[in-house]
Amino acid sequence: MQSPLTAPQQRVITWIEDFIAQHGMAPTYREIQKGLGYRSLASVQFHIDTLTTKRLISHAPRKSRSLKILRPSDGIPLIGAIAAHSLVETFPDQERQHLELSCLPKLAHLSQHERSEHFALQVRGDSMTGALIDHGDVIIMRRETNPRAIRNGTIVAARKNGATTLKYLYRRGQQITLQPANPAYEPTVVDTSVEELEIQGIYVGLLRGLV
Repeated sequence: MQSPLTAPQQRVITWIEDFIAQHGMAPTYREIQKGLGYRSLASVQFHIDTLTTKRLISHAPRKSRSLKILRPSDGIPLIGAIAAHSLVETFPDQERQHLELSCLPKLAHLSQHERSEHFALQVRGDSMTGALIDHGDVIIMRRETNPRAIRNGTIVAARKNGATTLKYLYRRGQQITLQPANPAYEPTVVDTSVEELEIQGIYVGLLRGLV
């Protein structure tokens, strides 16, 4: 799964987009350095290389003004399935298909880069029925770069030991409880001082009867 843009990366790509819109051509590395106040060209090169790896920018080596912004798909990637019962389903790392924006009116007003922070998963299981999330639903998630900022009671996709589940998150000190929304299932308690838990994203909404 593509990692989210950092604030400096977003700043670079926005500046390049604005420059191209204003001048009708791509900036040189020196112009980016001056425009963003970097002390050296190495900083520019680092960000360009990172954005190229993320397939958000392309450029021809040793050719001036060859930077191009690669427009991501206007849709949201449906990247696989997630378990809504226990930590048993693998969270895939390859995108399979895209959901068109016509299916996602609440995301249509977002910028392309904001939309790139969202992805979709198909739910397997019934442990979140109390949150009106049923087996077969397609859920929309948003990547969260600061898991500590997630409030208790937020629905998250949480990954542990290579498997991912959809649950309410509750944090108390180093202990995280992944709480189902179905009394037939037990919560999962993770001591983050000895176990690693990765928050893949936070729940935004769902589509029903789509796939």
